[in-house]
Amino acid sequence: MRVRPVPVLRRRAVAAALAGLGVLATACAKEQEASVQLEVVFPSTAMAIASDDVKLIVYDDPDPGGCQRIYLKHITNQTDLPPVVLEPPAIPVCNLAFGRPPAIVLPLGKHSILAIASRGAEDLLVGCSDVAVSAEGGVAVVNLALPGATPVPPQTTCASLRDYCDDRCP
Repeated sequence: MRVRPVPVLRRRAVAAALAGLGVLATACAKEQEASVQLEVVFPSTAMAIASDDVKLIVYDDPDPGGCQRIYLKHITNQTDLPPVVLEPPAIPVCNLAFGRPPAIVLPLGKHSILAIASRGAEDLLVGCSDVAVSAEGGVAVVNLALPGATPVPPQTTCASLRDYCDDRCP
């Protein structure tokens, strides 16, 4: 009969306990996230039509006034921004018109959501919203605006972004 030394048994017990804690930590991390529906508000139909897509960047910035700092740093091309929590692919503007903005899954807590509507390679509209994500999730509303001296696009005959996306404008 062979008896294993105690240190080997202890190492295995410790390894099993750590593995169990890893599974528990992963399960807890999933419970600490919530789905947030995004609502992007354009200043006008013409500005929505002039935009190609909307890019989102979610920052971990729980301090009061986080969005104001992030917005100013973004439009002045500063790079000392807070850590990025999520940066999903850009959303085509027509997906927003047809009510298909995706829900985003964020960790619980306070975040700043920067939204950038682009036309080609340039930022056309920028907006930011501070969001407190709870276990119930919710809706994040981001109002877009012209960031300074951006040229205004030409007038349109479209009554809505949906008309534009459906090719119903003269």
